Amino acid sequence: DVDGVVFDFSRMRGDEFAAKFSALNDVVMGGRSDADVVLENGRAVMRGVTEDQFGGFASFKCRDFDRALDLSAYDGLSLTCAGDGLRYKVIAYDSDDSFNVAFHQTFECPIEMREVKVRFGDFVPVKRGRAVAKSDPEYRTFDGKRIVSLQFMLSKFDYGMENLNTNYKPGAFEFQLARVEAYKD
Repeated sequence: DVDGVVFDFSRMRGDEFAAKFSALNDVVMGGRSDADVVLENGRAVMRGVTEDQFGGFASFKCRDFDRALDLSAYDGLSLTCAGDGLRYKVIAYDSDDSFNVAFHQTFECPIEMREVKVRFGDFVPVKRGRAVAKSDPEYRTFDGKRIVSLQFMLSKFDYGMENLNTNYKPGAFEFQLARVEAYKD
Protein backbone atom coordinates (compact mmCIF):
# COMPACT_ATOMS: atom_id res chain seq x y z
CA ASP A 1 0.00 0.00 0.00
CA VAL A 2 1.28 3.51 -0.79
CA ASP A 3 0.86 4.79 2.76
CA GLY A 4 2.76 1.84 4.25
CA VAL A 5 -0.26 0.12 5.83
CA VAL A 6 0.18 -3.65 5.54
CA PHE A 7 -2.81 -4.76 7.64
CA ASP A 8 -5.54 -2.71 9.31
CA PHE A 9 -7.76 -5.29 10.96
CA SER A 10 -10.43 -2.70 11.86
CA ARG A 11 -11.16 -2.40 8.12
CA MET A 12 -11.14 -6.12 7.35
CA ARG A 13 -14.25 -8.28 6.94
CA GLY A 14 -14.46 -11.67 8.62
CA ASP A 15 -14.52 -13.63 5.36
CA GLU A 16 -11.52 -11.67 4.05
CA PHE A 17 -9.62 -12.39 7.28
CA ALA A 18 -10.44 -16.12 7.15
CA ALA A 19 -9.21 -16.29 3.55
CA LYS A 20 -5.89 -14.56 4.38
CA PHE A 21 -4.83 -15.83 7.82
CA SER A 22 -4.47 -19.17 9.52
CA ALA A 23 -2.88 -20.62 12.63
CA LEU A 24 0.41 -22.49 12.26
CA ASN A 25 1.43 -24.29 15.44
CA ASP A 26 4.16 -26.70 16.54
CA VAL A 27 1.98 -29.72 15.68
CA VAL A 28 3.71 -29.47 12.27
CA MET A 29 6.84 -30.78 14.05
CA GLY A 30 5.32 -33.08 16.65
CA GLY A 31 4.44 -30.46 19.26
CA ARG A 32 1.19 -30.15 21.19
CA SER A 33 0.56 -26.39 21.36
CA ASP A 34 -2.97 -25.43 20.44
CA ALA A 35 -3.88 -21.94 19.27
CA ASP A 36 -6.19 -20.30 16.80
CA VAL A 37 -6.50 -16.85 15.25
CA VAL A 38 -9.77 -14.99 14.75
CA LEU A 39 -10.90 -11.51 13.78
CA GLU A 40 -12.50 -10.01 16.88
CA ASN A 41 -13.46 -6.37 17.51
CA GLY A 42 -11.29 -5.16 14.63
CA ARG A 43 -8.22 -7.08 15.79
CA ALA A 44 -6.46 -10.29 14.83
CA VAL A 45 -6.57 -12.27 18.08
CA MET A 46 -4.39 -15.33 18.57
CA ARG A 47 -5.07 -17.27 21.73
CA GLY A 48 -4.44 -20.72 22.97
CA VAL A 49 -2.01 -22.81 24.99
CA THR A 50 1.64 -23.53 24.28
CA GLU A 51 3.75 -26.35 25.65
CA ASP A 52 7.50 -26.63 25.58
CA GLN A 53 8.00 -30.37 25.71
CA PHE A 54 8.22 -30.88 21.95
CA GLY A 55 7.79 -27.84 19.67
CA GLY A 56 7.08 -24.84 21.84
CA PHE A 57 5.42 -22.40 19.46
CA ALA A 58 2.09 -21.10 18.28
CA SER A 59 1.64 -18.63 15.46
CA PHE A 60 -0.48 -17.25 12.69
CA LYS A 61 0.63 -16.44 9.19
CA CYS A 62 -0.85 -14.59 6.26
CA ARG A 63 -1.15 -16.26 2.90
CA ASP A 64 1.47 -15.08 0.42
CA PHE A 65 0.71 -11.60 -0.89
CA ASP A 66 -0.48 -11.42 -4.52
CA ARG A 67 2.61 -9.31 -5.19
CA ALA A 68 5.62 -9.10 -2.91
CA LEU A 69 5.65 -5.89 -0.86
CA ASP A 70 8.56 -3.50 -1.34
CA LEU A 71 8.88 -1.54 1.91
CA SER A 72 12.57 -0.67 1.44
CA ALA A 73 11.73 3.06 1.51
CA TYR A 74 10.83 2.55 5.20
CA ASP A 75 12.92 1.75 8.28
CA GLY A 76 10.79 -1.02 9.76
CA LEU A 77 7.36 -2.20 10.83
CA SER A 78 5.12 -0.69 13.45
CA LEU A 79 2.87 -3.24 15.17
CA THR A 80 -0.11 -1.92 17.12
CA CYS A 81 -0.63 -4.74 19.59
CA ALA A 82 -1.53 -5.82 23.10
CA GLY A 83 -1.45 -9.02 25.06
CA ASP A 84 0.19 -10.68 28.00
CA GLY A 85 3.63 -9.05 28.23
CA LEU A 86 5.41 -12.09 26.76
CA ARG A 87 8.09 -11.90 24.03
CA TYR A 88 6.70 -12.61 20.57
CA LYS A 89 8.32 -12.39 17.17
CA VAL A 90 7.41 -11.25 13.71
CA ILE A 91 8.82 -13.30 10.86
CA ALA A 92 9.19 -11.85 7.37
CA TYR A 93 9.52 -14.12 4.36
CA ASP A 94 11.19 -12.90 1.17
CA SER A 95 10.55 -16.18 -0.67
CA ASP A 96 7.59 -18.53 -1.00
CA ASP A 97 9.89 -21.43 -0.05
CA SER A 98 9.20 -21.97 3.66
CA PHE A 99 12.47 -23.93 4.00
CA ASN A 100 14.47 -20.93 2.82
CA VAL A 101 15.91 -18.21 5.08
CA ALA A 102 13.26 -16.13 6.89
CA PHE A 103 13.88 -13.03 8.99
CA HIS A 104 12.92 -12.99 12.69
CA GLN A 105 12.62 -10.05 15.07
CA THR A 106 11.45 -10.37 18.67
CA PHE A 107 9.46 -7.78 20.63
CA GLU A 108 7.92 -7.54 24.07
CA CYS A 109 4.14 -7.49 23.72
CA PRO A 110 2.63 -4.67 25.79
CA ILE A 111 -0.30 -5.35 28.10
CA GLU A 112 -2.18 -2.28 26.82
CA MET A 113 -2.71 -1.63 23.10
CA ARG A 114 0.22 0.42 21.79
CA GLU A 115 2.71 0.70 18.97
CA VAL A 116 5.85 -1.45 18.95
CA LYS A 117 8.50 -0.75 16.30
CA VAL A 118 10.83 -3.35 14.79
CA ARG A 119 13.64 -2.12 12.50
CA PHE A 120 14.33 -4.03 9.29
CA GLY A 121 18.08 -3.84 9.99
CA ASP A 122 17.59 -5.71 13.30
CA PHE A 123 15.85 -8.76 11.79
CA VAL A 124 17.91 -11.95 12.12
CA PRO A 125 18.15 -14.48 9.28
CA VAL A 126 16.99 -17.94 10.42
CA LYS A 127 16.79 -21.15 8.42
CA ARG A 128 15.09 -24.35 9.59
CA GLY A 129 15.23 -23.37 13.26
CA ARG A 130 18.85 -22.12 13.25
CA ALA A 131 20.17 -18.58 13.14
CA VAL A 132 22.26 -18.13 9.99
CA ALA A 133 25.86 -17.20 10.90
CA LYS A 134 27.46 -14.22 9.18
CA SER A 135 30.08 -16.62 7.78
CA ASP A 136 27.38 -18.80 6.15
CA PRO A 137 26.97 -18.31 2.37
CA GLU A 138 23.19 -18.01 2.93
CA TYR A 139 23.57 -15.11 5.37
CA ARG A 140 21.94 -11.90 4.24
CA THR A 141 20.44 -8.85 5.86
CA PHE A 142 16.83 -7.74 5.59
CA ASP A 143 15.88 -4.37 4.14
CA GLY A 144 12.13 -4.83 3.52
CA LYS A 145 12.60 -4.80 -0.26
CA ARG A 146 10.74 -8.07 -0.82
CA ILE A 147 8.11 -9.30 1.67
CA VAL A 148 6.11 -12.29 0.47
CA SER A 149 4.40 -13.11 3.77
CA LEU A 150 4.39 -12.24 7.49
CA GLN A 151 3.99 -14.49 10.53
CA PHE A 152 3.45 -13.62 14.21
CA MET A 153 4.67 -16.16 16.75
CA LEU A 154 5.00 -16.99 20.43
CA SER A 155 7.98 -19.34 20.70
CA LYS A 156 10.26 -20.75 23.37
CA PHE A 157 13.12 -19.71 21.04
CA ASP A 158 14.20 -16.19 20.04
CA TYR A 159 16.40 -16.70 16.95
CA GLY A 160 16.80 -20.38 16.34
CA MET A 161 16.79 -23.37 18.62
CA GLU A 162 20.10 -22.48 20.26
CA ASN A 163 18.63 -19.25 21.65
CA LEU A 164 15.93 -19.60 24.35
CA ASN A 165 13.29 -16.90 24.80
CA THR A 166 13.77 -15.84 28.43
CA ASN A 167 10.34 -14.14 28.41
CA TYR A 168 8.35 -17.26 27.46
CA LYS A 169 6.32 -19.54 29.63
CA PRO A 170 4.20 -22.46 28.50
CA GLY A 171 0.48 -22.24 29.10
CA ALA A 172 -2.39 -19.97 28.11
CA PHE A 173 -1.61 -16.82 26.12
CA GLU A 174 -3.36 -14.11 24.11
CA PHE A 175 -1.94 -11.74 21.50
CA GLN A 176 -3.98 -9.01 19.81
CA LEU A 177 -2.82 -7.21 16.67
CA ALA A 178 -4.77 -4.18 15.46
CA ARG A 179 -2.51 -2.84 12.72
CA VAL A 180 0.77 -3.40 10.90
CA GLU A 181 2.36 -0.59 8.95
CA ALA A 182 5.76 0.44 7.68
CA TYR A 183 7.34 3.43 9.41
CA LYS A 184 10.11 5.88 8.61
CA ASP A 185 12.30 7.47 11.29
